[in-house]
Amino acid sequence: MSAFEMTFLIIGIATPIVFMVAIFFTFRGSSLGMRAAKVFLTREKWPGKIYNTRIVSWQQTNMFYGNDLFIDISFHLDNPQQLHSAKALIAPAQLHLLRKALPIVVKKGKKNNIAVLQLGAWDAGQTSK
Repeated sequence: MSAFEMTFLIIGIATPIVFMVAIFFTFRGSSLGMRAAKVFLTREKWPGKIYNTRIVSWQQTNMFYGNDLFIDISFHLDNPQQLHSAKALIAPAQLHLLRKALPIVVKKGKKNNIAVLQLGAWDAGQTSK
């Protein structure tokens, strides 16, 4: 086999592999968003402190869990200058109920694990596990 033929053979094999890798990285989704969704789904398993706070802002994501939609909620905890963000799961029919200053209950654990436990109500307890 000549060098000319070998070059085209290598290009012919490498091209589909390059396109498969490009498609994988294009459609795999946001790994940071997936991590935050996993933190939300395991929120009952990890220890943390419970905070009562209010929504500063919220943003709809394109991630679903069943028929429910993940949303990013921004809020303040102990330090009013620092804005925190966490995922919450809500039915699409209830998106119109979200508004600024809505009371929420947030759980903050180690390694910056933060998850919204409850929307629209205060929790009586202040600590968990």
